[in-house]
Amino acid sequence: MPLLEQARWSDNFSAKETLAIYGACATTITLVRDGFFTEEKTPTMQDAIDYLKALDAAPLGVVLHIRVHGRNIPFGRDNVSKLMGEL
Repeated sequence: MPLLEQARWSDNFSAKETLAIYGACATTITLVRDGFFTEEKTPTMQDAIDYLKALDAAPLGVVLHIRVHGRNIPFGRDNVSKLMGEL
């Protein structure tokens, strides 16, 4: 599935539905902090959301990469903001 289609596809679900679908999936957070790219791996999507909520300031360029069935599904900044706002 092309990246643009993935972004639209994830917009079709509420944050709670998205978490129900992907919540138990290993997640890699890619973000920009202090001008540097940082990558954090978490065992679940909920852990990734909790990690981001614990940061002092919202990072720039944040993307969550959800690992499902051997593929990475990216959730960009808008989708991450939606998830954090609704959860």
